[in-house]
Amino acid sequence: MKSLFKLKVPFVLLSSFLVITTTQAQSRSIHFFGSYNRSFGNITASVSSSLGYPYYDEIDQLRNGSVNQFEVGGFINSWGLGIIHNTYAADATTSFENYDYNGDARMDNGVLSDHLNLKFTGLEVLNKQTVFTPRLEVLWKLAIGIQSYTIDKSAQFSNAYYSLNTNNQILKGSILTALIGAGFDYHISKVISVGVETSLLPAKYKKLKENGTEYSIDDNVSRLSTGLKLTLTL
Repeated sequence: MKSLFKLKVPFVLLSSFLVITTTQAQSRSIHFFGSYNRSFGNITASVSSSLGYPYYDEIDQLRNGSVNQFEVGGFINSWGLGIIHNTYAADATTSFENYDYNGDARMDNGVLSDHLNLKFTGLEVLNKQTVFTPRLEVLWKLAIGIQSYTIDKSAQFSNAYYSLNTNNQILKGSILTALIGAGFDYHISKVISVGVETSLLPAKYKKLKENGTEYSIDDNVSRLSTGLKLTLTL
């Protein structure tokens, strides 16, 4: 009985050691991350030449904006799954003179103002591979989600017959779309890495709403973004 007990003790200890070692090895292959990306964004579609003064100048300004991107998720070895939230914001202001803004056959002077906001939230799949050095990784991602569109439009105008008038309009919409991205991450430490990323997000809207009223439009706001990224990995 004593000899049997002596045999069981090493076996139990060995089994416990294998379980602990396997668990630690598995835990090392699973990493959680959170990242922030600050980018310059550009709407790739050109402004229609059919738009005349001053609308062409106003819309053209909205093609360049700022992008903020947040991600959280986890990796198992080289494959990851996460949630991504990406926003694009652009402002435009255009002054005009001697233009019949409201179609009353009188020449107006005024200012157009627009604020465009695009918000994409989706589920992403990621893949990373080490290149050249263990500290450097190349990263690819594909995300599918919903992008909301909001544009706040304002126009102030006046002429010799009446004083200042203001027109305001807020149009909204949403579509299902995808984000494709690629970049490099350099690990400063096990926890902190910095990098650069480029992403493409196609988006074309056919309808927008204002207070429940639907308008048919043709607005292509597909955009390309490039910027710097900070990532924390646990």
